[in-house]
Amino acid sequence: MEDVIKRVPRILTSNLDTVLKPKFKVFQDLGFSDSDIVDIVSSDPWILWRSADNRLAPALLVLKKILGSNARVLKALKLPGWFLKYDLEKTMMSNVEVLQSYGIKSPQIIKYIFQFPRFFVHKPESIVEVVKRVDEMGFDMKSKRFLSAIRIMTSLTVDTWERKVKLFKSLGLSEDDISAVFRRVPQVFAVSENKIKEVTELLLSTGKFDISFIVNRPELLIYSVEHRLKPRLRVMEILEKKKLLGKKHNLITICKYSKQKFAELYVIPYANELEGRVHEGKS
Repeated sequence: MEDVIKRVPRILTSNLDTVLKPKFKVFQDLGFSDSDIVDIVSSDPWILWRSADNRLAPALLVLKKILGSNARVLKALKLPGWFLKYDLEKTMMSNVEVLQSYGIKSPQIIKYIFQFPRFFVHKPESIVEVVKRVDEMGFDMKSKRFLSAIRIMTSLTVDTWERKVKLFKSLGLSEDDISAVFRRVPQVFAVSENKIKEVTELLLSTGKFDISFIVNRPELLIYSVEHRLKPRLRVMEILEKKKLLGKKHNLITICKYSKQKFAELYVIPYANELEGRVHEGKS
């Protein structure tokens, strides 16, 4: 607790009976152990200044209902301490119910709560609006990428979205192409505009790939140009010129390999041929 006192010195002068005990009791009543409570308070000491009845207890009940166990609630409360700034009944609970109404299952929702917690405190009406927009783009609501699509679109302002669309059009994509890219890999729309340009220009500059290739494999737009695409393209180019590859290799597969796996397959066996001719940075 020494760290807690350093971060929030006023805890030493707070009234034990009226300020601190009611908060501890809320946790105890929900079945949290003393060590759990210490972990929670150590992670976010300001939790002790949330109203026990109006904020803390209702929020914990919502988290327990959605997440299903104290262990998961404990994990959630260790995320950056802003959950309790919101009315979780009106935001998180409502959003979970909206997502479930579209067929998204609890395990995927719980996974996303830990990965993208801020998504769940958007205004529910904004989530509903985004679902409509995603649906209009022809997205299959049964797809595992459906929730990802909603999250990505929710994270972007209308202006940002329109800039991305304009950029894709300038690169030669049609409206249908753009919708197809979004359906295949929604995360592409979270990639910076400079990155999208760099990857597209690199692939087109090889003379081996065209826009339709990128539209059908938009995940390539996510990879690092300097640390993954360039060096791997260079390795494959050298090996192909030397006729050391027995068959045509899929660029997506090549880029998905970890740095170690790629080296084992394409660098180490041809070390003499590649020596001094290529360098791969961090993946």
